[in-house]
Amino acid sequence: MRALLLKLSGSKRLARWVTSTGVTRRMARRFVAGEELDLAVAAARACNRVGMMVSLDYLGENVASEDDARRARDAYLGIFDRIAQEKLDANVSLKLTQLGMDLGDDFCQGLVESIIERAAGYGNFVRIDMEGSAYAQRTIELVKRVRAKYEAVGAVIQSYLYRSEQDVSDLLAIGCRIRLCKGAYKEPPEVAFPSSRSWCATPTACASTALTAATGSLTSCAAWPSDPPTCSSSSATSSA
Repeated sequence: MRALLLKLSGSKRLARWVTSTGVTRRMARRFVAGEELDLAVAAARACNRVGMMVSLDYLGENVASEDDARRARDAYLGIFDRIAQEKLDANVSLKLTQLGMDLGDDFCQGLVESIIERAAGYGNFVRIDMEGSAYAQRTIELVKRVRAKYEAVGAVIQSYLYRSEQDVSDLLAIGCRIRLCKGAYKEPPEVAFPSSRSWCATPTACASTALTAATGSLTSCAAWPSDPPTCSSSSATSSA
């Protein structure tokens, strides 16, 4: 089922059907704020009202041309402008393949840096999403390069990959902010845990590493497949 859903997610025909049909459109709104920036801004404002911070995404992956990548870059620049204008408590997450990683790392990095510069000018922040495992090493390397030049950048780590605990340690060593997620891509068992039960200790280890780096000490941290992590620390946490 997971493999089927991932395959369907890349279908433009299915996307048109979902967004043009009443029932499926309402279902999609649980996960996608809207097809236009105004709708995303309204959703972000609603979240802010109840005390939630927001990360905005401009959905898309694996562009086929430099023009498409530049259009995605321009969309992100516009999102940061709008966040500032609307005084939203929000930042932005982006995917490197949407910004031309398949066309060349240097080209992609140039677009990413222009977005980070716009974000930093507003006192804001960019988070670089992790994609499929085939891009993991190149993503980590690009994050390290841009983090050496800018503070306003962080990374998302998919904890179901075997490599994730080391990636967390490496990024924390250069002062990089990290967001942990489980990971949604269909990965082979050679690179990722195949089940929730085999995977469940990894986010705990990653979170322990991050919390220890942020606070200097960590008393305990435990997680199980059906329960959220529970942690206690001897000092206050910070936003690693």
